[in-house]
Amino acid sequence: MPVKRVQKASGAAKSPGSKRSPARRPMRVHFVPVRYKNKIVLPDELLSRLPSRVALFTTIQYHDQLPAWKQALEDEGKKVFLLRPAHAAFEGQLLGCGIEAWNADVDAFLYVGDGLFHPTALLMKNSLPVWTFDPKSGTIAQLDEDEVFRATRREKGALLAFHRASKVGVLVTTKPGQQRLALSLKLREKYPDKEFYYFLCDTLDFQGLEDYPFVECFVNTMCPRIGLDDTVRARKPIIDIGALGFEW
Repeated sequence: MPVKRVQKASGAAKSPGSKRSPARRPMRVHFVPVRYKNKIVLPDELLSRLPSRVALFTTIQYHDQLPAWKQALEDEGKKVFLLRPAHAAFEGQLLGCGIEAWNADVDAFLYVGDGLFHPTALLMKNSLPVWTFDPKSGTIAQLDEDEVFRATRREKGALLAFHRASKVGVLVTTKPGQQRLALSLKLREKYPDKEFYYFLCDTLDFQGLEDYPFVECFVNTMCPRIGLDDTVRARKPIIDIGALGFEW
């Protein structure tokens, strides 16, 4: 059930010398990057079509080949910039949640990798062209901004719905690195005239949200792409908390 108040659970009293049981210890996680083994060479057609100043991005499985691509671009007279998104571990590593406005002196972005989920993030807050090269299919493309336009239009509609609503659901994840419960509670301070209901989950079930018909709209504090890409999966409007003036 949604709650309006979150309390810290209290456990049994322990003696000063007692150790935490294995079940209560934080889980230790070790991330092992999986690399793409085939060598990737940027095609001459791509090198010739790119402008002179480029910001280069890729995902972690291709990241060890990034220096070679940078060198190939520089050999063609390009100025290459390796930018580091806020949540990335390395320069030039692009995450799907890396929606940032880049204040860099570049003419275009170049994303080397498969799929469109990651490079679409570059379009969200930037007006520069985004070029992509898929090393598996060999496809060169410049991203279409139509989908971004549709996403931002939905965001404007969701923002209007939020300001009109009196009962608002707040989506909060329990996943480490994405959990923003403390930030979400500030909504009650900024909007005291609204009634907030907090939904805590590990994986968001959009169909389950329909069990709460009294909620007029939702505020997303989970992955920011939910409020842009996945709004079509929900019957009620979803607005990212960042669109309400909060820093992610």
